[in-house]
Amino acid sequence: MICDGNGIPLVVGLGGGNRNDILQLIPLIEAIPPVRGKVGRPRRKPSRLYADRAHDHDRYRCQLRNRG
Repeated sequence: MICDGNGIPLVVGLGGGNRNDILQLIPLIEAIPPVRGKVGRPRRKPSRLYADRAHDHDRYRCQLRNRG
């Protein structure tokens, strides 16, 4: 699940009980809807991402950094 800063869910994904949560990270990031805010073209991605320790892996951190 990915939530905004107020705790409102933006994206929810279900996976098998015996699969690692980290495998759901990239598909959830890609499924985030456009961010509402100022008038004009909506941002396609949030400015910051906070994750728990289960999602802290160098490989995925590099993938997210490359995506901007």
